[in-house]
Amino acid sequence: QAPLSRLLQELELIQREQREANGVTERRQWWERRSQLDLRMRSLIQSLESEVLGCWRGLLLPREPGNDPLDPQELSRLLPELRECGWASP
Repeated sequence: QAPLSRLLQELELIQREQREANGVTERRQWWERRSQLDLRMRSLIQSLESEVLGCWRGLLLPREPGNDPLDPQELSRLLPELRECGWASP
């Protein structure tokens, strides 16, 4: 199965379980479920960055209008990753 499809299925599952957790009335149980779902969501985001976006995740970084898209430090980290993905020239 493609990484994106698998991650989207996991996202749907997390959302469904969140809706179920919203119906839990006992406070401690709600927090336990919420914490577990937060950890799963963190893992999903990390997988999305590494498995789907890879070196191209730098294109999604926010920037201020009028400034370079990346600061020099971020650019120095990103360029080697881009070259590994086959991008020859910035």
